[in-house]
Amino acid sequence: MDLKFSPSKKSSVGMELELRLLDPETLHVKNCSSTVFENLNPKYASNLHKELLQSMVEVVTPVCNSVGEAVDFIDAMTQHISSIGKEHNFALAALATHPTEVQSDNRIINDPRYKAFEEEFQIIIRNFLISGLHIHVGALSKQHAVDAFNATINYLPLFLALSANSPFCHAEDSGLASYRTKIFTKLPRAGIPQYFKDYSDYTQLYEELYSAGAVKSAKDIWWDVRISPHFGTVELRVCDSFFDPERLKFIGLLYQGLVLYAKEYQPPRQYHQIHMQNKWSATRYGMDGVFILHGEAMPIREKIAQLIEKISKAGIFKALGSEDEIAFYSHILDKPSIATVLREQYRESKNFADAIKSEIID
Repeated sequence: MDLKFSPSKKSSVGMELELRLLDPETLHVKNCSSTVFENLNPKYASNLHKELLQSMVEVVTPVCNSVGEAVDFIDAMTQHISSIGKEHNFALAALATHPTEVQSDNRIINDPRYKAFEEEFQIIIRNFLISGLHIHVGALSKQHAVDAFNATINYLPLFLALSANSPFCHAEDSGLASYRTKIFTKLPRAGIPQYFKDYSDYTQLYEELYSAGAVKSAKDIWWDVRISPHFGTVELRVCDSFFDPERLKFIGLLYQGLVLYAKEYQPPRQYHQIHMQNKWSATRYGMDGVFILHGEAMPIREKIAQLIEKISKAGIFKALGSEDEIAFYSHILDKPSIATVLREQYRESKNFADAIKSEIID
């Protein structure tokens, strides 16, 4: 397996957003991804990818110089896909889970890789009805990538809480802020990874899995954060799918800052069980969860603010030219989780379709 690391331009950014295709009247899922590809503007040909389900597409940005550039690209491309939908009778939505869909509503795409997944993972993959957001930030060297990877492990729950957008599944309220998270961790090689001391330590695990036939490529590792050697990035994968440009910019700026911060500063390592507990709190309560550090718990909102302050004091946001932006978008810390808003909309309407109308991208 080729794991040669290709260093990136300092703090370059890329984003991948998985989106659902719905019937515009009923808001049930619609298996029409082929229609999107058939009518896509050729200039976006390399920026739209097929996904597991025919009711899903993935928008992939080019390598961007800033978070704002990446979000603006997603905005433009989703508007284009929505315009195709208006002509061809589908709606585009940023749903991490659909509240009422079931396995039989969907068709798995005819692709050898996904068919192999279906054969191996059986009912797990047939019920893998979820969508996520991935953020890539460039690393300057192999060691920088490992340092940023290790630092990200500590703070995964913060990014999950900020994006939590999947309270519903199987026509009921799951009681969780991110039900998607629990679905994803049913896969092997998913969830919170271990720390690594250096890049050779990291690649040794990959090589052992590859030699044993457990994986065919680096893409067959689905951790909440992973190093992407070909792109020269550290990839944050814990987030639920959503599309709110301000929140997306805030999360992107915070992660970009953390990756650069990790080049010089390493947070103290914690027990894996503490990471699992912190992630559970974000999964269950979203922005109302707590974060444990050295036996003490603090609200997740406060922990995010504390992390921003640390990165800011180190001069990272200033060096990135994002000091004013991160300060401006910090008002998001005063907002409820997206899942909380959806839950309130459902309580008012008693109708799942009405509850998710805010997720439609017009």
